[in-house]
Amino acid sequence: MNQDTDSPDQLLLRAGSGCSDSFSRLYDTCADALFGIALGITKNHAEAQEILQDAFVSIWKNAGRYDPSLGSATGWMIHLTRNLAIDRLRKRQRSDDLQRRFSEEKAVTDEDAEPPESPLIAAETARRVRKALSILPGDQRMALDLAFFEGCTQTEIAERLCEPLGTIKSRIRRALERVRTLLGENPVTD
Repeated sequence: MNQDTDSPDQLLLRAGSGCSDSFSRLYDTCADALFGIALGITKNHAEAQEILQDAFVSIWKNAGRYDPSLGSATGWMIHLTRNLAIDRLRKRQRSDDLQRRFSEEKAVTDEDAEPPESPLIAAETARRVRKALSILPGDQRMALDLAFFEGCTQTEIAERLCEPLGTIKSRIRRALERVRTLLGENPVTD
C-alpha cells in the first residue's frame, strides 16, 4: 500500500494500534483543518492552538476506540475538536461573566453594602462543607473537586476520568444533592 495516499481512516486505525508514524502523518494531514475549526469557534489564535493540542492528545489516547462503522475518522476528529472548542469558549464566557459580576459587585458603595459575615459563621460553614464533602463517595467527591475547585468542564472531567459524559453529569448532580441534604440537616443557627 502506498503510504502517501493513506486515508485518515487508515491512519487513525493504525495509530489506534500504536503506530506513531501513522499518528504523525494523521497530524500532518488533518491539523490545519482542525485548527481552522477551533479558530473559527474561539476567534483566538492561542486558544485554537491549545485546543488543537488537546484534540490530538485525545485522538492519540482514544484512537484504539475508533470504529469506522460509526463514521469517518475525519468526522470523528472534527466532532472532537468542535466540542473542545465549544467547551473552551463556554469556559471563557463563564470566566468573563464572573469577572463582570465581580466588577459590578465591587462598584456597590459602602453604605449599600451588607455587613460582612462573622468569621465564626464563615469558619463553621466551611467546616460543615468540608465534612459533607468528606462523606461523599470518592467518585462523586472527585467529580466535584474537578468541577468546582479546578474549574474543569463536565466534558473535561469525562475525558480526564475516562468516563461517559452522562455519567459525569449524573455523578455531579447526585453529589450536589447529597451535599445540600447534608448541609440542610444541621443548619447554622445565629
